[in-house]
Amino acid sequence: MVNYYFSPEEKEFNASLNAWELLLKMGFHENALYREGNTIRLFCPLHKDQIRRSLIIYTDSNTFKCQYTGCEGHKGGNLLEFYAAYMGCDVSEAMARIAHQGESTADFVERAERLILQGQLVEALPLLQKAVQLDPKNEITRCRLAALYLELGDKEAGYREYLQAAEHYGVRGEFDKMLHIYNILLIIRPDDIKVRKQLSYLFSRLKREDEAIAQLKWVVDRHVRKGQLQDAIDMCKRMIELAPEYPDSHRILGEIYLRLGSTFEAIEELTTATRHYIRENNLKKAKETVDLGLRYAPGNAGLKDLKARIEKAIELQAMVQEAKDERELAFEAWLSELKRAVGVAEEEPSPAAATAASAERAAAEAPTAEAPQTQPVGTESGAGHPKLSGTILQGTFTSLAAAPPTRPPTEEKPPAMPLPKLSPADPRILFFKDNLMDRTQEELESLRRHLVNMFEEVQAGVQEGFCSEFEARVIREFYAAFCIALDAIRSKSGGKTSSA
Repeated sequence: MVNYYFSPEEKEFNASLNAWELLLKMGFHENALYREGNTIRLFCPLHKDQIRRSLIIYTDSNTFKCQYTGCEGHKGGNLLEFYAAYMGCDVSEAMARIAHQGESTADFVERAERLILQGQLVEALPLLQKAVQLDPKNEITRCRLAALYLELGDKEAGYREYLQAAEHYGVRGEFDKMLHIYNILLIIRPDDIKVRKQLSYLFSRLKREDEAIAQLKWVVDRHVRKGQLQDAIDMCKRMIELAPEYPDSHRILGEIYLRLGSTFEAIEELTTATRHYIRENNLKKAKETVDLGLRYAPGNAGLKDLKARIEKAIELQAMVQEAKDERELAFEAWLSELKRAVGVAEEEPSPAAATAASAERAAAEAPTAEAPQTQPVGTESGAGHPKLSGTILQGTFTSLAAAPPTRPPTEEKPPAMPLPKLSPADPRILFFKDNLMDRTQEELESLRRHLVNMFEEVQAGVQEGFCSEFEARVIREFYAAFCIALDAIRSKSGGKTSSA
């Protein structure tokens, strides 16, 4: 620093600086500065001193010197040299930056990121707030602000900023980035109907109909719980439009018709749902659905025939277990490592086996044509109907059927997600446990399915440079905390946990 030759213009510029104001613009908080006479003392950022205020700035000459002999600032220099050393630029660039400092969004973001790297999150907050105020359509800056809010524990503010960023991406048609944000919003607010509908829209645009339907099922359940059955019917019909052969849509619609006393329409939907369950080799769901239909229409010939075929297929399938897809296995391996790292590992369950081809062939024998419907007998609308115990409407969130998601395959998989540093008592884990405590088993299974589908996307969003390293860390930690909380709640409620 002492070998630099200063031009008269640079010397004059250095002399005109207000040292105190410059330090504040560089991101130093007033509480970190100690003013005494013509000196300002601060923790030296050049050698990252956090113990004593070893850096002294002399305001009468606009020079500085660090008292630590091993620091590059021990030789001293003027304010321009200090600014250049701190910002990692040369003196001429330092002069240009100071001259225009505070006039651009990039300047506020740069100062905020520097504070974040130093762990001064509270001090960084007003800088990112100002940056968003100056450029409200800059989604990247808004996402950084949202991540900072989450790190500071303000989930409502983080949700609000992420939501605005997602809406801006949607206007520009950047659906991959929009989906990345909505996945985060879903973790913050699992019951938000607006988020669920938007996720369904996004998945539909991305040709991932099964995941689109899974989101709409949550919306249907909320309508049913509030007694808004016509809204629930409309949403079911929307699900059927997206994927006519998706069985849960027909079953849920059938159950709603049963509640309304529209038995004939209900039996039609339940019969359709049963056939589609059989095609997917989901024999358990097929049997539950056909039994429900026969409770209301015990003489229905089509349902009787379907039940006989299902029971035959179940006999062949009894000796095998359902295979897990590759994505779920990768997720479980990561979750197992995460639980070990955090210190909440569980015992290892038995490995999954492949589904038998013989059972698939038996299930495939189910008729493809609509069986003739007979008017249900022994049933009356209104009072006297059997209670809908054990139906999907008690929790419309059964995990997606055996068929894997229709997400387009990728040639290269992102590397394994780094394991965040969490403890079992991390407040985020405790927050998510409280939030998930009253969920039904089917709701928990649906959430787990979505986390499995998110697994690669969370990694890809970081690898593709979509977010800063700080934001990536916050997202990874929130995702990991949610996964651990969900795994613990599923274990307590009787659901299966990942191997450890």
